Amino acid sequence: MSIQQDAEVVVSCPPGPARVVAVSSRYVTVTWPWGEADHSGGYRWDGTFALPYGDARTEWVPYRVEPDLAGLRVGDVCTVSIPPTRLVVGFYEEYDGPRNLGWTPAPTAGICVMPAHGLDAEYDGCMLYLGGAMPITVEPVELG
Repeated sequence: MSIQQDAEVVVSCPPGPARVVAVSSRYVTVTWPWGEADHSGGYRWDGTFALPYGDARTEWVPYRVEPDLAGLRVGDVCTVSIPPTRLVVGFYEEYDGPRNLGWTPAPTAGICVMPAHGLDAEYDGCMLYLGGAMPITVEPVELG
């Protein structure tokens, strides 16, 4: 699959269970529901992911957390998903063999996406990894 820059796509990912491990004024950190840490390479991913919240609300990610991040405390259980969302591709890259990013299964491609209302992919887009642990679906939008 090759996806062109500026193409419109619909991205989705079914809900996965997560547990809140830290809350700050900028982020809610959760155990990531997809993949397991792989310390065989140079990366030391600890199995968590920080979602922008509060003072970091200007950072954009396509993830939906339920219940809402505002009410979550350490130890709470939530779900993380990407509801079907129409986005614009900032860039797309395929890897020559799965890319070791610290988790297994390792992704085979990456796609930087952003809302259609015009963020800058280099600074504001969100990188999603495909063909690995996270069950992300990317479908091209048929124009016409």
